[in-house]
Amino acid sequence: MMNSIYPWFKDAWIAIHENEKLPHALILKGKEGIGKYDFAMKFTKSYLCQNPLANHFPCEVCSSCQWFPESHPDFRHIAPIESEDDESSKRKTIRKKSIVIDQIRDLSEYLELSAHQVSGKRVVLIEPADSLNQAASNALLKILEEPPENTLFILLSSQIQKLIATIRSRCQLLDLRGPSLDEANLFLIDQNIVLEESLLSFTGGSPFNAIKELENKSEREVVTQLLSQGHNIDITKVSYAILTQGLDWTLNMIQKWAFDLLLSFHTQQSYYFTNEEKLIHSQAKQINLNALLLFTNELNELKKIASHPVNQELQLQNIFIKYKQIFEPS
Repeated sequence: MMNSIYPWFKDAWIAIHENEKLPHALILKGKEGIGKYDFAMKFTKSYLCQNPLANHFPCEVCSSCQWFPESHPDFRHIAPIESEDDESSKRKTIRKKSIVIDQIRDLSEYLELSAHQVSGKRVVLIEPADSLNQAASNALLKILEEPPENTLFILLSSQIQKLIATIRSRCQLLDLRGPSLDEANLFLIDQNIVLEESLLSFTGGSPFNAIKELENKSEREVVTQLLSQGHNIDITKVSYAILTQGLDWTLNMIQKWAFDLLLSFHTQQSYYFTNEEKLIHSQAKQINLNALLLFTNELNELKKIASHPVNQELQLQNIFIKYKQIFEPS
């Protein structure tokens, strides 16, 4: 747990505490990898603290602070678990995790109990709320329609469109901005973390995603090598080992490459793959623009169902077939 909030969250920290009457439910929305979870945990700790400081930080010495988070009786953290109906491929691939209805049923039973502290305050943190499946979403909605007294629900989301509209309408939205590239760089330097500058660009300036991507270097190189082949790509040699990071992660890589192709077509620059800028610009001269636009739309649609049980290998093969086609003349 951090001893302070990240610099880019200072305005949000002030805003959330200036709200004299908090709603029963908050959605903390922001890009993935900017530290939303740490912000939510720090706020929750201060909210439950028996003697918060003048700057709204928790005192760190009261019983509530000592209990938090593992053993605090008035705090519940709901996170994804592996779906039972999710079948793994014969090859090693990521099994998608979801927040399922049994977790919300257990939460409902917990909320029937009395709060432990005299203040009566309780906090339920759901993260990422994007991973609620349909049944769990409907069960949570019923709770939010008649929320328990003195209970604050905090939903973290980087893809708010995945939340059902009726849940969104019952929550107050707080938009958490991510750091600028300079802020992200300074933060990483302060943490004594050395990254390639291109990796921070690749993650859109999200420092924690950049740190995670250090572990995915070999997978990123495999995908980049495939995409670099353009119209010469041999579909039969696509390595499904890249699916060890999941279809969603692989789609994200391809989407960013397609974005850079489109950007380079118009500006001769790249945003995500700065190390491959010359190659991407060369490819941009060869693309069928209409086919590229259609391809990006198809990727967007496929991204919506990437978390569903699908034949990931077949989906990946279809993606690369369509990628090859964007270099074919109309």
